Amino acid sequence: MTSIDSLHPVRLPGRRCLLREWDDADLVTLHPLISDPRVVERVLDEAPPSLAEIRAALPAWRRAAQEAPRLSYRLVAVSADRLVGLGTLTVTSPEHRRGEIGYVIHPDHWGRGLGTEIAGLLLRLAFAQVGLHRVEATARPDHVASWRVLEKVGMRREGSSRDHLFVRGAWWDSVRYGVLATDRWPAG
Repeated sequence: MTSIDSLHPVRLPGRRCLLREWDDADLVTLHPLISDPRVVERVLDEAPPSLAEIRAALPAWRRAAQEAPRLSYRLVAVSADRLVGLGTLTVTSPEHRRGEIGYVIHPDHWGRGLGTEIAGLLLRLAFAQVGLHRVEATARPDHVASWRVLEKVGMRREGSSRDHLFVRGAWWDSVRYGVLATDRWPAG
């Protein structure tokens, strides 16, 4: 495949959760998730967006989801009709078929395998449906749970980047992971 496929709407079922496009009802549960202090501690933003900021961004996210090629997949993870997390796939280079994944799990659901399932579903989307060749992810050096998720889905630790991100007035290092479509990775 030489071009990146654009998919909309995305609906990826897993064993414990479903990754799907946003809808307006998700806003009510999204804001408490991303403003939870346990999540904010691990998120790379200066401060969590307000409910009004999220509501204002949603139309732009919907437009971006329908662009061709689609470069951004912002999805919610739902289990038993409850929003339990988020997953993102960003096509960072269509020409080189390269992307990056990220995920956030509600703290009430940490340690139950949802991060691993979401990351696996994102890789399945990236390789089997979007047509990427390489997918990357980063984690903080002290975020061992995130390393485990990335390693469980077949990503390899490729090194560290010193002072990679400037967050809340301080430089953060990042541990970098990658996986190729030709690697043996779990299908999610």
